[in-house]
Amino acid sequence: VDADAVRGGLPLGTGLVQTSRTERRNVVVVHLESARARSVTPYNEDLKTTPFLDDLAKESLLAERAYAVVPHTTNALVATLCGVSPPIGRWQTRLVGDAIPARCLPELLGERGYRSVYFTSSEQTFERRPEVVENMGYDEFYPVETMDKEGFEQANYFGYEDDIMLEPSREWLEENGDDGPFVATYETITPHHDYRAPDRYGIQDFAEKDGLNRYQNSVRYVDFFVRNLIRQYKELGLYEDTIFVFYGDHGEAFGEHHRYQHDNVPYEEGLRIPLLVHDPRRFPEGERVGTPVNQLDVLPTVLDLLGYGVEGGEYQGVSLAGPLPDGRTLMASCWYEDECLASVTGDEKYVYHYGDRPEELFDLSEDPLERDSLAGESPDGMLDERRRELLRWAAGVEATYEAPGGG
Repeated sequence: VDADAVRGGLPLGTGLVQTSRTERRNVVVVHLESARARSVTPYNEDLKTTPFLDDLAKESLLAERAYAVVPHTTNALVATLCGVSPPIGRWQTRLVGDAIPARCLPELLGERGYRSVYFTSSEQTFERRPEVVENMGYDEFYPVETMDKEGFEQANYFGYEDDIMLEPSREWLEENGDDGPFVATYETITPHHDYRAPDRYGIQDFAEKDGLNRYQNSVRYVDFFVRNLIRQYKELGLYEDTIFVFYGDHGEAFGEHHRYQHDNVPYEEGLRIPLLVHDPRRFPEGERVGTPVNQLDVLPTVLDLLGYGVEGGEYQGVSLAGPLPDGRTLMASCWYEDECLASVTGDEKYVYHYGDRPEELFDLSEDPLERDSLAGESPDGMLDERRRELLRWAAGVEATYEAPGGG
């Protein structure tokens, strides 16, 4: 790839343009940790893990086929909040603590008078979170170390159950909520491995396998957190003036393709995520986006709903509230370098394993669980083209994070 061209196209000089549609409304982004689409009720009506989110989805804009770009938490934050393809690999992921090669949502809205705050129920030592949050443009950061842990269970080896964020959130909103628009992000952590499934709301039988059952009970816990958070915004009179985004950072695997957790899972259980936008003033009957989308589309969607234009550069995604381009190919990578890549065009999904195992091609309309590869039946040259396309994209991502503005 032409590294200079890649770097020259980064949204490092962007700003917002007020239009006749501009509304100064609050934005809340809820990061649903390790939430795979098939384990939440809006995407699997037979599994009653998230009934509140399911009801909310009926009055929301829901992406039926949403994907992570790189299935790892920090990388998902970059894609979602900064609208640029995130880094691939451990080393480049750490570099976003030095700089991010884009102007992110809190920074953009901060120039328009928005205040911003970031809450997380995980420890701040995880992947340089204080530096990453600052580089995104947040004014305030509250990790679990700043919160009162009495009465709350540890949810995994580096975080607590997500309700621990509710009181700090209330305190901040009571102090700042009426002083103009704000951006608030809540990074949940309860469903992350090792799935300790806090029992505050009871434990149900969702699966025979213990690990999967504890995971799905942890997902169920987050549904209660979402319910409690929405109630808090209603009680404080902020709900009607707020646009809520709920998105999964990545999925989670339990051996469906002989892989576990998420970092190196290019299959649907690792990449397919929930994504919905809830706006009390829009979508009363619910709207659905049926074509494939990914986390890069969140930032353009939020700006579109707020009525802002963008000048000084372009972001890589498109607004889900407007017409989507036909035939778009979405790219994804495993977190480890040179481990695996995947692309989705319509119902067709290609997976490349860097020669460690045969490349795969799936028709997701007929084979949503990716059990039967059609690679051997593909037209001559098709796999070569898909592979080259993915490798060019991965090279472009590498060049992005070697750029002077990106670390």
